[in-house]
Amino acid sequence: MSEEVNAPEAGQEEVVGLGYGDIQACVQIIDVSTQRGAIRGDELMQVGTIRERLVGFLRHAQSQGEEVGELPASPYNEESVEEAPAEAAE
Repeated sequence: MSEEVNAPEAGQEEVVGLGYGDIQACVQIIDVSTQRGAIRGDELMQVGTIRERLVGFLRHAQSQGEEVGELPASPYNEESVEEAPAEAAE
C-alpha cells in the first residue's frame, strides 16, 4: 500500500497559518462545548480566559481596520444571567 502526499509544486510555498475565521471557529467550539457540558466546572476559568483572549484579538484586529467578519456574540445575554442570591440577613 502506498500513500500519496500532496506536496506543493516545485517553486510554490505552502501557506500555513490561522485566519480570522479559524479563530472565530475556535470561539464557537468553546461556546458549544460549554453549552453541552463538555467542560468541567474546574476548567471553566481557563477556557473562559482563552475565549476572551481570542475575542479580544478579533476586536483589536477589527479596530485596526481588518475585515474579521461578525464578532462572536457573548453567550450571556442580560436577561438570562441570574443574579446570585443575596445572603440571608442575620
